[in-house]
Amino acid sequence: MASSSLTCISSILDDMQLLENKCPDSTDHDFASLKGGLRILRPFLMSARKWGNNDDENLAALLLGTEAAISKTGEKIHSFCLRLELEGRVSANDLRTLVFDCMTDFPSDEDIKGWYFVFSYRSLKQSSNNSLMKTEDLIEFMDYLLESFRDDHYDIGVLFEGVEGPTEGLEEKLAFLKNFISFVALHGIKDEQLGPLLAHTELIAVNAACLSYWSCFGADDELYLSIRDATMEGLQKIIPVESHVHETCVQALIASKLSARSYVEADEQILREIIDSLLCNICWILKSGTCRMISIKDQLQMLCDGLRSLRTILKEKEKPNKFNEKMRDLTGLVICDAGLVFLTLSLNANNDGWVKEMDLVPLDLLERIKLIKATIAEECPGTSPFNFPKTNALGFVDSLLKYMMDLKSPEAGTAALVNHRVQTVQEELAFFPSFLGKIVDLCNEDEELQSLWDRVVYLAYRVEFLMDSLLVGDIVDSSSISFDSIVEEIKIIKSEALKISDSKRFDVKVKEVTKTLHYQPSQVFKPTINDLVVGIEDEAASIINRLRRGSNQVQIVPIVGMPGLGKTTLAKKVYNDSNVMSHFHVRAWCTVSQDYHNKHMLLQILTSLDSKLPDKYFEMSEEDLALAVKKRLQKNRYLIILDDIWDTEAWNGLQATFPDNGDGSRVIFTSRYHDIAPQDKLDKEPHCLRPLTHDESWDLLTKELFPGNLPPPELCELQMQIVEICQGLPLTIIILAGILKNVDRQGWKEVVESLSSSVVSSTEQCTATLELSYNNLADNLKPCFLYFGAFPEDHEHNLDKLIWLWVAEGFAQKTQFKSAEDVADDYIMDLISRSLITVSKRRSTGGIKTCRIHDLLHEFCVRRAREEKFFQRVSGYDELQAFSMQHNLRRLCIHSEPEHFCKSRLFAPTIRSLLFFSHDERYKKKMFHLSLIFGIFKLVRVLDLSHISLGSTVPRELEFLVQLSYLAVLGIMKSIPSSIANLTNLETFIVGTFSRIVSLPDTIWNMKKLRHLHIRRRSRCYSTFRLPTNNLDDAAQLCNLVTFSDAILSSWENVDKILRKLPNIRKLKCSTELLESDYPASGASDKILVLDFLSQLESLTLKAKGYVQCQFEFQFSSTIKKLTVSRFYFPWSKISAIKNLPNLEVLKLLRGAFEGEEWNMEEEGFPKVSFLKLASLDIVKWTAFECEECFPSLRKLILEDCHYLEEIPPCLGNSSLEIIEVSDCPYSASFIQPLQEEQMDMGNTHLKIFISSREMDN
Repeated sequence: MASSSLTCISSILDDMQLLENKCPDSTDHDFASLKGGLRILRPFLMSARKWGNNDDENLAALLLGTEAAISKTGEKIHSFCLRLELEGRVSANDLRTLVFDCMTDFPSDEDIKGWYFVFSYRSLKQSSNNSLMKTEDLIEFMDYLLESFRDDHYDIGVLFEGVEGPTEGLEEKLAFLKNFISFVALHGIKDEQLGPLLAHTELIAVNAACLSYWSCFGADDELYLSIRDATMEGLQKIIPVESHVHETCVQALIASKLSARSYVEADEQILREIIDSLLCNICWILKSGTCRMISIKDQLQMLCDGLRSLRTILKEKEKPNKFNEKMRDLTGLVICDAGLVFLTLSLNANNDGWVKEMDLVPLDLLERIKLIKATIAEECPGTSPFNFPKTNALGFVDSLLKYMMDLKSPEAGTAALVNHRVQTVQEELAFFPSFLGKIVDLCNEDEELQSLWDRVVYLAYRVEFLMDSLLVGDIVDSSSISFDSIVEEIKIIKSEALKISDSKRFDVKVKEVTKTLHYQPSQVFKPTINDLVVGIEDEAASIINRLRRGSNQVQIVPIVGMPGLGKTTLAKKVYNDSNVMSHFHVRAWCTVSQDYHNKHMLLQILTSLDSKLPDKYFEMSEEDLALAVKKRLQKNRYLIILDDIWDTEAWNGLQATFPDNGDGSRVIFTSRYHDIAPQDKLDKEPHCLRPLTHDESWDLLTKELFPGNLPPPELCELQMQIVEICQGLPLTIIILAGILKNVDRQGWKEVVESLSSSVVSSTEQCTATLELSYNNLADNLKPCFLYFGAFPEDHEHNLDKLIWLWVAEGFAQKTQFKSAEDVADDYIMDLISRSLITVSKRRSTGGIKTCRIHDLLHEFCVRRAREEKFFQRVSGYDELQAFSMQHNLRRLCIHSEPEHFCKSRLFAPTIRSLLFFSHDERYKKKMFHLSLIFGIFKLVRVLDLSHISLGSTVPRELEFLVQLSYLAVLGIMKSIPSSIANLTNLETFIVGTFSRIVSLPDTIWNMKKLRHLHIRRRSRCYSTFRLPTNNLDDAAQLCNLVTFSDAILSSWENVDKILRKLPNIRKLKCSTELLESDYPASGASDKILVLDFLSQLESLTLKAKGYVQCQFEFQFSSTIKKLTVSRFYFPWSKISAIKNLPNLEVLKLLRGAFEGEEWNMEEEGFPKVSFLKLASLDIVKWTAFECEECFPSLRKLILEDCHYLEEIPPCLGNSSLEIIEVSDCPYSASFIQPLQEEQMDMGNTHLKIFISSREMDN
């Protein structure tokens, strides 16, 4: 009966998957408990079959009830599937009722838990040489057990909560036993030959199943704890270490090796799985510290590299022709030998604590691996050593030379490693930048030059690899032989290059080469945040008409069209139209894209509805968020924009969230596809966005190139031709304008000639335009542009973080007069001027805060980066499993769920950058072990793990990544270990945390290169760094630190000392906990927070933690341009410390910065302040009776949550005031009208005033 029940469970799971796929309103949570319960039942049914006795009447009754429940559940689920086929749709409530109904049929969990205890006891009494299960049954049991482990609904980590010992990797160790048995069984090894191994595996498996079930259904009682402790020793020794079990494994591998079995294609999965298990366990030995001898480590690394190559080949769906039966047979021999090596290593490691020198990897094993790899390499050009990144190769050679020069400086601390051989390499290599610069434009036309170019650049990458490997200790100084060979190779290539340089043929070619386009000096450029809107007024009017008229039921209005037509621009215009804003009670914008998550979309909607969304929402489940959105939309006429939607599943996941209030609510889709919206929700056909007319195209191009002017007469004919080329596609026009605005008339002619050679579709023309724009970028801009492809589509880029990444990647280098960050900022402006990226949000200072890239440009970046080997982008579980590392892979970008990333065991030792992205909120607080990964990526310089939690501590293994320049981590850590100072090259350190305070170690003062130190709160609580205060008098200064947020200053005695450790800080955010008891006893005159010695400080944010019970003075630096103050509750008289700051441009006085009902500006002040924000203050009257020039430079005023404010000075800003935004100020009518009249009298007719009220949803 157990077999039929197991089959029935499989059928039920298949039917449930069908229901999930076809039910638009269902979520993973709807079925999770039932699916998990069924999966975890399968090991129990098999255990009962093997360890249950015939006279166990209670067990028989339990099994009868369980099997009946399974059968009944199967009937119910199958009937529901049939109903779905007939009706075409079922509600989410019906699904939940079905699941609940099925769950009630099953027997008590307590009964099953009790019998598992019995099975565990009986298995312990079983003979150590005999198994009750046959091989195939045991493999099936292990498969079921491992599948239950992988169920997201049950966290197997709770098994070992609070337990010390090597229990990590339980799933992988169980998988090894299963895969090992499968492999040797493939060679005909009989059950009687495997007796001790099968018995050992059976014992481990049933105890693991027992603990698994107990942990899922109550793991907090004493009986569970006693079972866990009793079986812990066995679980810690999953890998066979008992002599008779170990010997059985060894003999099974030897017999398999001698069996001369020929493999077929169907065997490849078993081969792949055992290789995967061997890799996992050998890597564990390498990283566990038991392997001390460098020679052994090197050989094991070679073995791992070879096994990964074999795994990659076996994963390929289309194998190379030369991977035939012979290659499979060789692979089998490699697995046998690798297994023998591992068994020997693991036995010694467990018995003696370390791996001995005698445990060497057999040479014939490594030779077999080389033979397989070489055979495949003949057919796979991707394995070529010249597979290095092609983007800005000349820039790479330049930066390498600078890097080698920096290593020789005393500050680098690497002088002992940089011997005369390295210096010789540098001197010889210095010849090539000028030579490469001469031939850069000739390589495409000359194979000899291209070959020379490739050899030089490949040589540079080899030099860098050797240098970095030497620095991280992966190779010893005897590697000087490698440097000597490189010097010889450089001399050979240099000789060839000199011959070419001296040849007449080369001189002619240099004279003939011309730039692709003729550039003129770039003009002063100020990027705009607004989309240029041309030709869509009638389209917008049509959409608005559909929104305001028609049915009272919820209707979808799709805006569809090819990429680049302006769908999002049109939707924005409609969304911000005054008639639309007044017609709908609430509006929300949600960007969907291809890679979406329901929870992320729901949070977007809520944040759009309420910009100050309370913290609690970010901790809610998806179901609770959906209810919150629904509640917020009920009884309101709403407009929701779902931008860039790719399939119906995104709508299906949100549809139930949008209530039909019968009030004319609307949802706008923007999509490339016509059939996204369900027919029953459409009032009309989708709105198909048309191309621009000829005149509209002319106007758009003119506005981009000559804002406010007409095109010069000599360019009109060329502009006419360009308009024809663009075929009415706005994106093509804008990108072409980005090229044309930087070239002269000859350049215009070349653009026309390059794009009008053939008649193609508008989409192909847009792609051709992108190619032209990219090809004519300066080489140093190309990597910056392609880097956008590493991020998720529609990602909004924080400019600071993007710049720090570029600097860490080496894209922007400091110059004599500019920092690397300022150079990178210039690159940003250049890309914006070329219309390749767009401004998304601005800072209050007017600078750029965030930027975006069009999804069509994003697709181009991903494709071009792949072609140029610039980075490898891996998305989702399937791609992770099929990952094949490119030779010389430099950057790896992972887009997946964190657990899939951790289990993938990626091996890419050459990478310098690893970026990980995940929007799945389920995992944000779940800890993942990444120790093995850190051991592999030793050369990494950029490591962004801000989307995967490291838990409560920063792993020690991080301290060995000494090349790191950029590090971003996430966790619940409350302190940073002192070993962080080992990262002597670290320039940017970002900590994302759910803790309120993170303590920095004393060693932080030793991190001389640190430039950016930031804490990012991952919930809405305020998070800060606590700086160390021990031995401050002797601590070094952080002279290179330029941005720091957020620091907590908690001791008056140490405030001055700490701040003086930051002499060159430019941007500082900090909070204070300065209490009365902390003040010096020398009198009130000493109560001054002195900041005027910070001579580089430009941006300062000050926040008091708690209520400030005592008052003190500020002495600000005169260099400050932006100041934000909150929670000090100072009297308004103390604002005198701020008003005369000569360079202050932005002032934000937020919650409780000052208190008191009246702020009377008696004197002139704030001479340069152009942006002023007052928020959450108790002020009633703000007057300036005796002040003729009140904020004379003010351009923008924001008043927010000032619930008692009744009066403001009407003469604000004289006539400079441009915008006033007022929100949640109930008495705004009393002061807005007088101010508006005063401004009109002063001639300010362009003043814009926006008044809004936000309703908090509690």
